Amino acid sequence: MVAAAVHIETRPAPRFFRRLFQNRLTLLSALLFLALLLIAVLGPVLYPQNPTRPDYAAINAFPSAEHLLGTDNLGRDTLARLMIGLRISLIVAAYVEALNIVLGATLGLLAGFYGGLFDVIVTRIADMLFAFPGLLLAILVAAIFGPAVTEQFGGIGRLLLVAGSLSLVSWPLMARLVRSQVLVLREQEFVTAARSLGANRQWIILRHLVPNTASLVVVASTLDIASVVVNEAVLSLLGLGIQPPDPSIGKMITEAMPFLEANAWQVFFPSAALMLIVLTVSFLGDGLRDASDPSSLT
Repeated sequence: MVAAAVHIETRPAPRFFRRLFQNRLTLLSALLFLALLLIAVLGPVLYPQNPTRPDYAAINAFPSAEHLLGTDNLGRDTLARLMIGLRISLIVAAYVEALNIVLGATLGLLAGFYGGLFDVIVTRIADMLFAFPGLLLAILVAAIFGPAVTEQFGGIGRLLLVAGSLSLVSWPLMARLVRSQVLVLREQEFVTAARSLGANRQWIILRHLVPNTASLVVVASTLDIASVVVNEAVLSLLGLGIQPPDPSIGKMITEAMPFLEANAWQVFFPSAALMLIVLTVSFLGDGLRDASDPSSLT
């Protein structure tokens, strides 16, 4: 009976991949996201320009054979800085989503399965964080602890602080989504069958609840990457994110704004890169959500 139930709950997997591969926009988004990852990882190694070395003979230069996307007001290569900024944005997004999964998904799963006082505590904490404007809380944390962390741990410390402050306001949504899913799953027949056969709670959680909430976690994390990248750019725009000499996409936009009339390309390229990241991840997340929606499986 348990085997049959397991078979029923895993049958949609082939349908999920079939619908995923039939969605051309999702496949294109997945390929673009993979390309962005490769650019972030391999680009700074393969591209010869140094992102922190100024070329005083080419300040605010337009795109050329030597500087493919031009240079900024200090003569630093825009493409080299964009690739480093892309890497930083993806690192922050990956770190935030890892914290969301470890903290939010775990607390949501346990709260939904066990209920009781633990469920009440987790839900109330999540509600309190929802009541506070998320980006404002992240700005507050970065502003208060940012200088001390940067002085003590350098750029990597500031990077972790930015990621932690963003995760602080995003994990409640993950917890709420997983909790809602678990509240439905724990009443399903395959869970009842497992209990009747003597399965303990740990077995039910690991064997049944985790696999059946995995797609939800993946989709929610993918969709959340876009907001994390934008929020990191906003913090950098305000001077609370990654600090010089490390480049970030938001910081590049801020530094280029005073020179908009002299060289609009220096605003256009980082803005276009930010838009590309957000659109790619958003379309990819939408495609994963559509493919994993049971009501849309045929």
